[in-house]
Amino acid sequence: MIDMELYQRLIENRPFKFGAEDVNYQDGEGEHRCATCIHFFTRKVDGFHTCEIFRPSEDGEESVIENYRCDFWSDDGEDFPYQKETLADA
Repeated sequence: MIDMELYQRLIENRPFKFGAEDVNYQDGEGEHRCATCIHFFTRKVDGFHTCEIFRPSEDGEESVIENYRCDFWSDDGEDFPYQKETLADA
């Protein structure tokens, strides 16, 4: 049985995510927007939008805006058009 202590440990160990300023979160352009990004997900239960890369608010209560985008936008996880250098060059 899962109790409150186990739940709290799970929440404390949730994966690190960047903030909106860290990833240059802004209005999207054409097809380059969160809704078309490989990192974007919508919860089926309530339609809340989330991202693997960042959280739009520190408390996690804000939903990712599907018409926005960040510098890690990618439709395939290999091409990142808004990155100034590739991960291999870093």
